[in-house]
This record gives sequence, C-alpha cells and structure tokens, in this order.
Amino acid sequence: MGLDFFRVLSNDAVNGIAETLPTTKEALLEVKGIAEKKWQTYGRDILAIVAEETTQGLFATDAVAGRGLYPRSKRLDESTEETITKTSEQGYNPSPADGNYDETENDGSRDGYRQSGEKVFTVADYLEILNTGLRQFEAKVIGEITSLDIRDKYIFFSIKDKKDNAMMSCFMWGSSYKMSGILLEEGMEVAVHGFPEMYKPSGRMTFRADSVELVGEGALKKAYDELKKKLEKEGLFLESRKKPIPEYPQNIGLITSETGAVIHDFLNNIGKFGFKISFRDSRVEGALAVKELVSAVKYFKKQKSIDVLVLIRGGGSLESLQAFNNEALVREIADCPFPVLVGIGHDKDVPLVSLVADRAGSTPTAVAKLLNSTWEQALAKVRLHEQKILNRFSEALYEKKDNLRDRSEHIEKKFRMIFERFRNAEEKIKRNFVAIGSAMARAKERLDHSQKTLKEKLTDDIRRSKEKIIYIEKMLVANNPMRQLKLGYSLALSKGKVVRKIEDVASGDEVDIRVENGTIKTKVE
Repeated sequence: MGLDFFRVLSNDAVNGIAETLPTTKEALLEVKGIAEKKWQTYGRDILAIVAEETTQGLFATDAVAGRGLYPRSKRLDESTEETITKTSEQGYNPSPADGNYDETENDGSRDGYRQSGEKVFTVADYLEILNTGLRQFEAKVIGEITSLDIRDKYIFFSIKDKKDNAMMSCFMWGSSYKMSGILLEEGMEVAVHGFPEMYKPSGRMTFRADSVELVGEGALKKAYDELKKKLEKEGLFLESRKKPIPEYPQNIGLITSETGAVIHDFLNNIGKFGFKISFRDSRVEGALAVKELVSAVKYFKKQKSIDVLVLIRGGGSLESLQAFNNEALVREIADCPFPVLVGIGHDKDVPLVSLVADRAGSTPTAVAKLLNSTWEQALAKVRLHEQKILNRFSEALYEKKDNLRDRSEHIEKKFRMIFERFRNAEEKIKRNFVAIGSAMARAKERLDHSQKTLKEKLTDDIRRSKEKIIYIEKMLVANNPMRQLKLGYSLALSKGKVVRKIEDVASGDEVDIRVENGTIKTKVE
C-alpha cells in the first residue's frame, strides 16, 4: 500500500482483522479501529490482503498508496467530476511515476489530469473507479454451473439462468471455496454471493464470489449424507472422543447472532449461579455465516479461561442450517480443547455440529438448563443439608428441653426437701428453746464454779512450769556444745553428721572441725 503497516493500522485493528477475516465493507467497518475514512483510504487493499490477493494476483488493483476508494453508497450516474473531487480530498498527491501526471497543467485532481480543459484518466484508474462503484451491487445470485476450472489458489466457473440464456463468469479464491465446504460439479444449482468486478488485464466483467452454497433440498440432503458418512468413518462422532462437561462450569463462551431471539431465550433461562459469559456475535444462516462461525470458534480456542463453549441458533430447514453442516466448522469444533455444547433446533436431520459436539441440546433453552443442572443439584444438596441441620437442631433443642424439664423437676424436689427439713429444724429449735435456756443457766453455774477452780489450777500450773523451765535452762547450759568448745574441746562434723568414731569417716572425706571461734576444714588421709 506504499506505507509502513504500523502507520496504517493499530494493533487492535490488525488483531480484529486477523480474527474476523472480513470480506465485505460492512464486516470490515465492524472491526475496532476501522472507520469510514480508513475504509475509503485503505479498505480495498485490506480486503485484497485478506482474500490472499497480491500485486501479481489475478485481480491486482495496482492501488496507489493513499488513494481513496469510491464509496459504495455512491451511484454510477453521479458525475465523474464529483467522484474525482471526493477522491482528491483524501490527500493523494500524484507523481510522474503514476503515469497520470502533467507538470504544467495538473490542477490537483488525483485520478486524472486536464487536457484542453477536459479530465482524462488512465485505463487502470478508470476501471478502478468502476470497480469501486460496482461493489454496491453485492448480491446473492442463483444459477447452474456450466463450466468449472479448479486450480490451487483460485477457481473459475460460469453459471447460467435455467429459464433464460443469461450467463455469468465467476471467480473465487481457493480459501473461500474451501470454507464453503462443498465440492462443485458441472450441472449443480448453486447460489453465489459476491459483487461484480472489471478484470483489468482483459477488461471483462467477472462476478467475484466470496461464498457458494447448494440450492435445492435434494442436493443439500445428498451433500449432508456424504459428509456425515465421511466424518463418521473418521470417528469424529464417537462418544469415546467427547469431553465431559465440567461439574460446575462458570466461564462460558457463547456464539450466536446478537439480533436473534435465541440469545434472549438462553440468557433468560441461564441460572444466576455466577456465570461469566463471553459473547461472540456471528451470522448463523447462509454461506457467509461459516466464516464468521469458524472465526468465532478460533477466537475462543485462544482463550485459556473458557470452561465450555456454547453454540446456539433457532430451528430451521436443512437449507437454512447449511452453515452448521459445514466440514470446516465441524472440524474446528472437534479440535476444541474444551467441551462444546450445541443447541440448534431441527426438524429431521441433526446438524453435523450437534453430532460432533460433546453435548447437544434440542434448543438453546435446553442447553441453558443443562448448564444449570449441576448447579441446581448442588443447590438442592445445600437445601437438603440445611433442612437436615434444622432438623438436628430441633431434635437437639427438644432433647435439651426435656432434659431441662427433668432437671427443673429434680431441683424443685430438692428444694421442697430442704424447706421441709428447715421447717422440721425450726420446730425442733422451738421445742428445745426452753431446754436450751435451762441448760444455759446450769452451764453458767458450772462455768462460775469452773472459773474458780480453773484459776487455782492455773496458778499452780504456772508455778510448776516456772520451776521446770528453770531446771531445763540449767540443763541446757550444762549441755551446750559451745560451753564445751570454750573449755578447749572441738566438734568434728562430716557430711553434716557428728564424727563419733573413726568408722564414721573414710579416706578422702572432708571433715569440718568446729572450735570456739570458727571451723577448720580438713581431709582424712
């Protein structure tokens, strides 16, 4: 495109294009970072790169860096003057290398130059203008294949009208053909989607198809049966290869159309169990849906936090469900590292993506209920245990209540016994009160007599005790060891005991010899 790519697109825009692989203006404008101005300047070149177009390709546009595109909303009957003025405003500066530059008479118009007051274009520039305008005629065309030339990277074929002799030449890139998932043959009735384009090397108009699909219930059923048989032979539908659904999934990847009713059915029926839903919008009908569905699956395969992927749409005929019988989509789902749940309503034939999915529900609502089931079971278990706890608590409460009642009755009985004993004791005290008074009088008389006797006896005892103390004092003085020490004697002690005999000590024992004014430390040799 003549500029370094990092000066053209942001990282977000590049990543968005790589993920969605847009083939139309509308799809490209949905990419974050691509606005109308960016589309007018680089849109066609980006779509060409996405479609594997190179400067040596069959439909190379020879686009000049910075050249704007003719908006699809413009009609062909508008003046060339207005077209050139609009493209000039987008900042293109012609140069001699472009082949449409005149140093003396250039007036700033970017797609041509003036000659005698009239604007003149090169063939390439004029065809470029035509091709830009022709893109507004994007459509789906039905016809019968009359010729077919399949090559490595692209195919040529022609389709004709069954009723009239009208014929149309078509071109399709090999990647888009593979994505369509069908094997074209002459005589087939097909519907091709794309737009007309002038092929510059020959000047012929060709219909540039970006998708192709079969027409007719019989052809679709035949293709369905053949592909189903092929995939069954490879073992893609075997139960043994299917992955189990996590017991308590939380992170859910969701693929469907944001404009359909099924997304509301799914979200209205999914339980409030803390689900984290990552949504990817995609067409769910028509050949164009295949690329978006495959792109969405690839997007989620890069996400490491997904527990389960959900793919849903409403019911429909075999023709409307073609995208879900596409081999590329089936293989992409089979290769998912996480479980895939599919909920597609159907009448007779089960869509192939439902057969290859790890679990399939008859409707989007059924898939939502399937995701809810383990959480609802867990909630039921919690409620059951809650009821068991309440029952156990009630039983324990009644048991404690009975025990408390028994203890209360026992305490009440004990108190009655105590009060009875108290009353008996009170009566007994009253009965004995008089006796106690008499006894106290007699005791007083005895106390007075005893006081006199005790005084006499105490005086005598004191006298005898004094005499005894004097005697003991004399004995202590006579037998005091310190008295003996003062007289020149000593006291030998070994191990805290008095040494009375030589047998009381042994060689090596320490002996303390106590004298009047201290202790002598000795050792027996």
